[in-house]
Amino acid sequence: MSEMKPLSWQAFNEVYQASVRRVLEHWTTQMQWEIASHCRGWSPDRFDFRDYLEASSVRFYRAYRAFTKAGDPPSICDVGGFWGVFPVTLRELGYDVTMTESLQYYGGSFNPLFDYIRERGVTILDYDPFQPEARLIARFDVVTVMAVLEHYPHSLKPFMENVVSLLPPGGRLYLEVPNIAYWPKRIELLRGQTPQTPLADIFHSETPFIGHHHEFTLAELRELVASSGLSVISEDTYNYTPGSLPALKRVLRSPLQFLAFSLLKDSRECLAILCRREVTEHSQMNRPS
Repeated sequence: MSEMKPLSWQAFNEVYQASVRRVLEHWTTQMQWEIASHCRGWSPDRFDFRDYLEASSVRFYRAYRAFTKAGDPPSICDVGGFWGVFPVTLRELGYDVTMTESLQYYGGSFNPLFDYIRERGVTILDYDPFQPEARLIARFDVVTVMAVLEHYPHSLKPFMENVVSLLPPGGRLYLEVPNIAYWPKRIELLRGQTPQTPLADIFHSETPFIGHHHEFTLAELRELVASSGLSVISEDTYNYTPGSLPALKRVLRSPLQFLAFSLLKDSRECLAILCRREVTEHSQMNRPS
């Protein structure tokens, strides 16, 4: 693909929000109840996925800007794409985009959504990267894993081995997770409240529970990257749920929280790391001439 100038936030958000509207045309209450059976907190009477997707433009723009700073990647794979809003947006921007989902976990009600994503030019691979030795032949210049890791209760070693195998030497991996040390959660803990998923949500969910099992600190995310043999290119921490509330109102509503977010980067809502699979002597020897 030809080199493209990175979009401004306003331009990206316009394309992204259009993708949200089109994707939601293929979303039903039945689909939400289906996934909510395994995570009670996602019930239609408790969680608004429209609000979540619209606000997530902040998250996806930061990912887009992170991996386009060094130039446009020829190919991108979003692992655990689910809704497909980010892959569809990237495809609208002209990128070669693939997303993965383990389709066995979705009922027939999700077929129109996945069909629509394919119609927009996104390749969907039926793939479960949490299974040991789950390797694909395909390789991608950039792989994104956003809001995925926290939903898995077991060792992340097989997952990271599988995801790293999707990268060629020099390929980049973008990881994003929720921050267990998010400032409001610190305050909840001081008040004797759990910063974890409420027990009632787990108790009233079917097995397997697919909500958050393990949220991360920034130090843990760095450790995960290092343990996987990757090198850090850049780090990012940010909030995305305050939405359009003016900064002045946020200061007046909670001055201590605003100060914490300004001074303590590891107190913000989301943590992200862009990392690289290094070029080794072995990989150089096996590179086609």
